[in-house]
Amino acid sequence: MTTPDEPRTDAAGGAASDAPDSDTPDAETPTPETAAEETPARQAVNPEELARTLEALLFAAEESLAVREMARAAGSDSASVRKVLPKIKAAYDEQRKPWDLVEVAGGYRLVTRPEFHPAIQRLKTQTAQRKLTQAALETLALIAYRQPIGRAEVESVRGVGAGPVLRLLLEKKLIRITGRGAGLGQPLLYGTTDYFLEHFGLKSIEDLPKLGDFKGA
Repeated sequence: MTTPDEPRTDAAGGAASDAPDSDTPDAETPTPETAAEETPARQAVNPEELARTLEALLFAAEESLAVREMARAAGSDSASVRKVLPKIKAAYDEQRKPWDLVEVAGGYRLVTRPEFHPAIQRLKTQTAQRKLTQAALETLALIAYRQPIGRAEVESVRGVGAGPVLRLLLEKKLIRITGRGAGLGQPLLYGTTDYFLEHFGLKSIEDLPKLGDFKGA
């Protein structure tokens, strides 16, 4: 038994240490991986350069980005990112950029301003038009000029089944069901939609080119 004045010794006769054994779990040394998770690598970044980096991240992202995500990707910290984001938005407003920085779904993203939505919609419709097959365009033209028209008449004129094409045009909202015919089984009748007019830049169905205009074309 040792007294308060006597140093303690271990079983081998050496002086006992009050420090915990380095092999015990309590003295676990952080690995590089865990250290990186707890304290991401940060470097001093010029606010202007940070703003440029954040803009690049926002442009490249398909979804909204959280402040923490942007900070990690930019090698900065959340506080610095929060200071720079309002400045980016203010610059867009001052320079009347066609896009804006908005906060949505717990993060930030770049969006086009509402006044440009009509032009963007026209671009989308042009792109959709290029994706229509020749069969779809022919069927759409037939419906546009002869509406209301039933499936049987469409198939009679084109000489092929029209079911898949009609479904495609319905999905694209270029045609709609206008009612039922008076014939056997009361077949569905199809006509064009307001979206069809917008899609092709027409004010009304009367603005369609006259069939006679195609003669000799």
